[in-house]
Amino acid sequence: MDSDLVMGRYLRLRQELSNAYQAPSWNSARIDALADQIAATEREIAASQSVDERFSDTDFGVVQ
Repeated sequence: MDSDLVMGRYLRLRQELSNAYQAPSWNSARIDALADQIAATEREIAASQSVDERFSDTDFGVVQ
């Protein structure tokens, strides 16, 4: 997936989580779901960064 789309989703989820915590009455199921989605998105970002590091321009994709 495009890194801009993933980062956009991550920022949107963080904002939704912030809004959920600011609500007068917390919806714990919604907060838990948002936290799970954020964690999954963070793993996706980390995985894509790992791939980028393995195939950087400096080593032409050679993994040692």
